[in-house]
Amino acid sequence: MSPRSVRLRKKAHGWRIRYLLWDGLGAWMAYTLLYAYRKTIIEPARFGLAEMDWDAFYQIGALLTALLWVGTIGMVGLYLQPLRKSRLKELARIVQVWMVFCISYFIFFLLDDFVDVYKSYFKSAGVFSISLLCWTIVGRIFFGYLIRHRIKQKKFTFPTLLVGDYQTLEAHLPALRRHARESGELLTGWISVSARKEEGAIDNLPLLGDLHQLVHWIKTLHIEDVVVALPSNEHTQLTSVILDLEMLGVRIFMLPDTYGILSGMVGIDEHGVPLIEWHLEPMDPWQRNTKRVADILISLLALTTLFPLLLLVAIRVQMDGGKALYRQERLGKHGKIFHILKFRSMKVSAETSGPQLSKDDDPRITSIGRILRKYRLDELPQFWNVLTGDMSLVGPRPERAFYAEQILEKAPQYRHIYKVQPGITSWGMVRFGYASTVEEMVARMEYDLVYIENMSFFNDIKVGIYTVWTILQGRGK
Repeated sequence: MSPRSVRLRKKAHGWRIRYLLWDGLGAWMAYTLLYAYRKTIIEPARFGLAEMDWDAFYQIGALLTALLWVGTIGMVGLYLQPLRKSRLKELARIVQVWMVFCISYFIFFLLDDFVDVYKSYFKSAGVFSISLLCWTIVGRIFFGYLIRHRIKQKKFTFPTLLVGDYQTLEAHLPALRRHARESGELLTGWISVSARKEEGAIDNLPLLGDLHQLVHWIKTLHIEDVVVALPSNEHTQLTSVILDLEMLGVRIFMLPDTYGILSGMVGIDEHGVPLIEWHLEPMDPWQRNTKRVADILISLLALTTLFPLLLLVAIRVQMDGGKALYRQERLGKHGKIFHILKFRSMKVSAETSGPQLSKDDDPRITSIGRILRKYRLDELPQFWNVLTGDMSLVGPRPERAFYAEQILEKAPQYRHIYKVQPGITSWGMVRFGYASTVEEMVARMEYDLVYIENMSFFNDIKVGIYTVWTILQGRGK
C-alpha cells in the first residue's frame, strides 16, 4: 500500500471517529433533555418533588443511550466509507434508523414511566426523539459539506482507471471527467480490451496496456476505482474482468449500456453521471452485521450445549487411533487460507498418496466416521471456525486449493465464491449434497452462486431449516 493510500485511509478513519463522537454526544444530550423533562415536568406533577435530582442513574442511562445509538448506526453501516457516500441516501437512511430506534427505545425504556395522563408518554418521547434527530441531521449536513469542500479542493482524491475500447471511452470521456470532478476521482489512464496497435492516448489520458496488464497497473498505481466501458460486442470479456476486479477489492462502475447483463444487486451512482456500481458485498451492512452476530451467538450456544456430545465423539474417534480433531487447509473469503476443524472420520493414512475425494463405500472411512458423516456430526468443531471469523454458519463450502484450481479451470466463475465467508452448511450442500468428483463440485457450485446472488438473512434461515431436515434424515455420506 502506497504512503498516499495509507494517508487517505487514516483521514477516512479520522472522519469516522468524528461521526461516531458526534452521534454519541447527540444521544447523550437527547437523554439529558429527556431526563430533565421527566424530573422537572412529569415527576413533580406526580410526586410533588421540590427540585430536580440528578441521581446516579442519569450517567448510566446517558452512557447506555449513547452506546445503543452509536451501535445501531454502526450496524446499518453508516460509518463505512465516510468520504465516499451519497449524502442524500445517508440522510434518508438516518431517518429510517432513527424511527426504528426511537420506537424501540420508547417501548423498552419509557413505556413503564409513572404518568398522570397518556400524553406525557408522547411528550417524553417527542423531547428525546426530536432532539436526537435534529442533532444527527445537522451533523451529517455539516460534515458532508466539509468533506465535499475538501474533495473539490482535491485534498481527497481517488486514483481511477478506465477499462474499455477506444471509441466507447472517447465518446464518454467528457461525462466521465465531470463524474471525476464531482466524486474526487483522479483519472490515471485507460486499459484497452482490444489491444489494437493504432490505439493511444484519449484526450491526454494515457493508454497503459491491455487486459493482461490490468492487475499490474491496479497494484502499481494503487487504483481504488475502475470504470468499465465495454461495447455490446465485447460483453463476453466482462465476466473475466469483473472477477479480476472483485479479487482486488476495487470499486467497480460501469456505463449504462452494460446494465442488461448485471444482477439485480447494482445501484445507480449519483455523482451527476448515470453509472452503475457493482457491489462487492452481496449483503447490505445491516444484514451482514446481523448475520455475523447470529453466527457468534448460535456458535457459542452450540459449543456450550453440545459440549458433552463433542467430548463423547472426540473420545470415541480417538479410540480408533490418531487425533480426534483433523485440521486441513481450506480457502476462505478472498481466497485466504485457513485451517478448518473436523472430527476425523478417516484412517490416519487416508491421504498418504495425495488428496482424494471421498466416495460411496470408501474403505478409508472408519466405522465411527461413517456414522459421523451420515449425520454430519464431523462438522461440529467448525462452530469454532465460525467464532474466529474464518467461516459463517451458512455459506459456500470451502475447498482445498488443490481442487479449487481444478474447478477454476472448468468454471472461472468459481472465483465469485470468494466474495463471501464459507459456511458449515450451504445451499449447494442441502440441494446437491457431497461431491465425489470435480465435475460434481462444478455442478454444486451453481447452487452456491445462486445463493450468493440472493444472499439475505431470510435465505440463511431457509438453508438452516433444510440443513436440520437433511441431518434428521441422515443424508450425509
